[in-house]
Amino acid sequence: MNKNIFLIIVCIILLGSGASWVIQKANSSYELTVIKKVPAFSFITQDGLSFTEESFHKKATVLDFIFTSCAGPCPIMTNNMTHLYEDYENVPEVQFVSVTVDPKIDNASTLKEYAKANGVKDDRWQFLTSDIESIKDLKKNGFMLYAGELPRGHAIKFVLIDQDGQIRKYYDGTDKASMAVLRKDLNNIVNEIQS
Repeated sequence: MNKNIFLIIVCIILLGSGASWVIQKANSSYELTVIKKVPAFSFITQDGLSFTEESFHKKATVLDFIFTSCAGPCPIMTNNMTHLYEDYENVPEVQFVSVTVDPKIDNASTLKEYAKANGVKDDRWQFLTSDIESIKDLKKNGFMLYAGELPRGHAIKFVLIDQDGQIRKYYDGTDKASMAVLRKDLNNIVNEIQS
């Protein structure tokens, strides 16, 4: 066999195995950078219990900002969150949190009814309320999301928070493709917790 042909064949084999390794590595790893830590806060759940930044520890959390009387994107977001809540029913490392941006209407008892209407039957999905200034501060400074003109001007993002209370990624809470990416990232965080 000609020496040049032999070298070409060897190069092709090496490139092929290298490309295969890169593809395998890409499929098995993911890039979820730490954006920032969730700051200290203390809100009230639909059951009247305290929920703080400490409540994120040792859990993978999906969080959003909604309000119960919203006729715009909130029903779509809540529907998407309901699907996640149901799909992760047997994964105790995962929790869901919805923070109201309309505390005048969404007191604990309103949030409890809303949770019940959306199939919430345990403490894996918490609905939080506080005073409007605390909500604006947490939304804007804590989660870096638009907090003007509440409740109408709320963001439609789902936020992934890791087991150390760190914000890892944002997703469009109304988009199916974005939900598929969220599931993959959420599974990766769960695997971190379980390993």
